[in-house]
Amino acid sequence: MTESMISLVVGIVVVLCIAAVLITRRRSELKAQGKTEAAPKARWLDTHPLRDWWMRHRH
Repeated sequence: MTESMISLVVGIVVVLCIAAVLITRRRSELKAQGKTEAAPKARWLDTHPLRDWWMRHRH
């Protein structure tokens, strides 16, 4: 039972690491091609996310 749980956790960590490597490789390829301005920017990169949230949710 313990070995199967350890194997599951190790498998999840390995999958997450592979995903992170693939994402960073893809981003570096896009930067090398000069396509960074076409990529959508995430909302959490805003300079004042709490203030923006407050202004949207005020009634």
